[in-house]
Amino acid sequence: MRVSSTEWNISFAGCGFLMAYYCGVYSCLFECAPSLLDGVKKICGASSGALMGAIVACKMSPAKCCKILLEMSREARKGTLGAVHPSFNLLNIVRTFLIRDLPDNAHLLTTGQLCVSLTRVSDGTNMLVSEFDSKEDLIQALVCSCFYPLYCGVVPPSYHGIRYVDGALSDNMPYSNLSNTITVSPFSGESDISPYSIPFNFHEIHYNNVSIHINFINAYRVVIAFFPPGPEVMAEMCQNGYKDAFLFLMGNEFLEFHSPLCELTLTNKWDHFPSSRRYIKENKTTEDSDITRWPKVTEHPKNILPESINEVFHEAYMKEYETRGSFSVKLVSFIMWCILPVEMVYIILLRFIDWSPQVWSNTVSICKRTTEGIRMVWKRTFSRT
Repeated sequence: MRVSSTEWNISFAGCGFLMAYYCGVYSCLFECAPSLLDGVKKICGASSGALMGAIVACKMSPAKCCKILLEMSREARKGTLGAVHPSFNLLNIVRTFLIRDLPDNAHLLTTGQLCVSLTRVSDGTNMLVSEFDSKEDLIQALVCSCFYPLYCGVVPPSYHGIRYVDGALSDNMPYSNLSNTITVSPFSGESDISPYSIPFNFHEIHYNNVSIHINFINAYRVVIAFFPPGPEVMAEMCQNGYKDAFLFLMGNEFLEFHSPLCELTLTNKWDHFPSSRRYIKENKTTEDSDITRWPKVTEHPKNILPESINEVFHEAYMKEYETRGSFSVKLVSFIMWCILPVEMVYIILLRFIDWSPQVWSNTVSICKRTTEGIRMVWKRTFSRT
């Protein structure tokens, strides 16, 4: 049974710098199933998934998407302590790239289609925002959805006068409960498009509507989500996303154009994949048992990413290689480690100066949240007794 393409939704889970996987997924859909993207009704996401949703809704090129992510990851690795260095401000970097790269009419392209998941600070309630008055309004919603407490700062940003934090903390995969929603996650689990791996004793956890298998590779992916690796590792993640999306399209007969992945050898073995990746949720009642098996893609030396994306990763790798291991870089790195304490004090003072105009309102907000948290814990403790 086939469902009309006009009824599809796509939901991207929040995943930090694992967004490289989404670049591969988007590249495959863009190249092999453009009508599927054209017919998407709702594009949902939290945190980096919301950023990916905005890119898809604005129909930006996959190569540009990869380039933006690589530039952001390079900024995250630039400091002495990487992403945890006080000078690294993820929200400012995200805002800068969104202002620069999103089209001027992005709010018109995304209104009614993009659903940004936000978590309201006051009560932890999830909010889905899909109406945007301007490009700046859209950017502010995306910035709020990307604010992960402590990692991004202490004081959450506000949207329309209300403070919000990362949408992944309340609903990491909006619309995932609907049968016509294609769920995408870079963590191996029960999402429609996700890596395949065997969990320990077939155990999994559900993190705010996202299924995640318990295994070492997913633990490694959690680390990458906060601390981005070099371009060679991100290129591998991108290629894995392309392959997994291709398997999904092939299993559901959505392929429209030739892809380099078609040249890969398919084994005669048929391996069982997680149920939600075997076929679209609407087809789970089918009596055809053959559709529940997918061919396993064997290893192949050919790089299956489009040439435009290969060029982006090659350029990023060459920049990394040119600076890696040189004497001047090692000397500068040694000096930076020596002056790190002074630099941290200086950065903290600068941030305090920036924060000082709103110090009273922010202090009141922090006190209110702390009081509400203590009150909630008090009620739960004494209600049980």
